[in-house]
Amino acid sequence: MFGLFRKLREAFTAGATNTGNVTATIGDKLVLNWHGTPSQKDGVLQMLPRLRDSMMPDAELGSFADGVIASVNDDGMSSDSTGNNIQTIAMLWRVFTTRLDEGTYGDLIDRANMHCAFQLHEQPGDQFKITWKISVMRGRTA
Repeated sequence: MFGLFRKLREAFTAGATNTGNVTATIGDKLVLNWHGTPSQKDGVLQMLPRLRDSMMPDAELGSFADGVIASVNDDGMSSDSTGNNIQTIAMLWRVFTTRLDEGTYGDLIDRANMHCAFQLHEQPGDQFKITWKISVMRGRTA
């Protein structure tokens, strides 16, 4: 009986110590609150290229991600689950692939919580530019 409790405590501790949280806003509106592990981060990094290949194969990954992020409207994320998932993956991909010192912000997912503030800048001729700023709240050390 006590062995089971010890295993449950060890599993909980392992799960609680290798996860991070990513929140994101567009403008002043909270649009994302994701909680995940490094392996889930790796899944996001693998999924965006596949989505791009099926939806816009000629687009550069960053441009594709920015276009998907720009599709978040004033009411928030897409109301259908497929669109919502694609928007989530695009925002997480931007966070996880943004360079930081000797790595990326994605390298911190097991020991930090992050917030990304996305901004949509409309340009002439129906063009746009997406910018973002990531803030990190470091937690435990690896």
